[in-house]
Amino acid sequence: MKSFLYLSLVSMLLLSCEQPSEESASRPEEQLINLSQEQLRFNNIKTGKLKRGVVNHKIKATGMVDVPPNYSIKLSSPLQAYVSKLLILPGNSVRKGQVIAHFTHPDIAQVQKDYLTAQAQKQFLKKDLDRKKGLLSENGVSQRSYDQLESEYVEITTRVKSLEDELRRLEIRPSSVKTESITQTLKLKAPIDGVITEIFRKTGEYVSASEPILSILNRDHEHIELQVFQNDLRKVKKGMMVEIRLSGSEGEVYGGEVFLVNAQLDEETLSSNVHVHPDENFPDIAINSVVFGEIVYQMDSVYTMPTSEIIREGNEYFLFQKTFDAFKKVEVEVGFNDGENIAVLGPVSVMDSELVLIGNYYLNGSIVPSGNN
Repeated sequence: MKSFLYLSLVSMLLLSCEQPSEESASRPEEQLINLSQEQLRFNNIKTGKLKRGVVNHKIKATGMVDVPPNYSIKLSSPLQAYVSKLLILPGNSVRKGQVIAHFTHPDIAQVQKDYLTAQAQKQFLKKDLDRKKGLLSENGVSQRSYDQLESEYVEITTRVKSLEDELRRLEIRPSSVKTESITQTLKLKAPIDGVITEIFRKTGEYVSASEPILSILNRDHEHIELQVFQNDLRKVKKGMMVEIRLSGSEGEVYGGEVFLVNAQLDEETLSSNVHVHPDENFPDIAINSVVFGEIVYQMDSVYTMPTSEIIREGNEYFLFQKTFDAFKKVEVEVGFNDGENIAVLGPVSVMDSELVLIGNYYLNGSIVPSGNN
């Protein structure tokens, strides 16, 4: 009886050793990939140890190219007049002070006539005032008469000053106004350097005072206005780096820097403008062009791999580890992924080992599924 029990126990132990456990049966058999030096070179397989790099935390935003208000100007006629001549077309570059249009109207000549008349009256009253001042001391004129004359002189002096200001507003130098030089034509000059962007009137058309005639744009202080929403706005600070991409441009990235953050939200969109200064290599594109920006608000210094090299299978991530002359697929723990680089956090066993830095997806495609010869 004892011999029978002993034999039964031995048989059970032997059976348990021959049959793998359910856990071991479900675990895939570790596969090694062997490649020749020629295959490594041909497929550009590069190996090495992980290096520290930077993973950027970014805020994505859409915006447009813009210029400050003082650099986009609509010019108008300073008084009612007819457009007698236009010397420019949209797209023309102009310099500050350059004559770009002519206006014609009798009122232009009338201002000059009024100025000459007032100037003559002022000179006459000044002489009369000086003459009567001497008579006043000798009682040759009454104080009341002298005071009245002095009041008239102050009044005409004020009028002359007002007409001088009006002439300067019309870009006419008061000292150049002579009887023989009175004209009905007014020259419109560019107030800034820039490019003509729009013309709103044609030659011969009547325009009222302050009605826009044309617009000039100066691009010297071109910038980008990004719209950042409420939840992200608190993360944005002056001086942060910005990556800028153009609409329809694949892959090309331009740098920039946050210069101003608007403290007030738009009531409808719950967003605010972030003023960005692009780098000098930013291309000349049309004002109001749409751009896409990513504001870097945090930079982590970690061990990294290019995002394109990490193999993802469900919720697990893998790389290939070099083992002697072969490559073994190993699971790794990853952290933040900024779209270009991903943080590799562990395990410790792979952090200091030689890994495939370029070519992981090629090796992953070389694994032969179990059951295939």
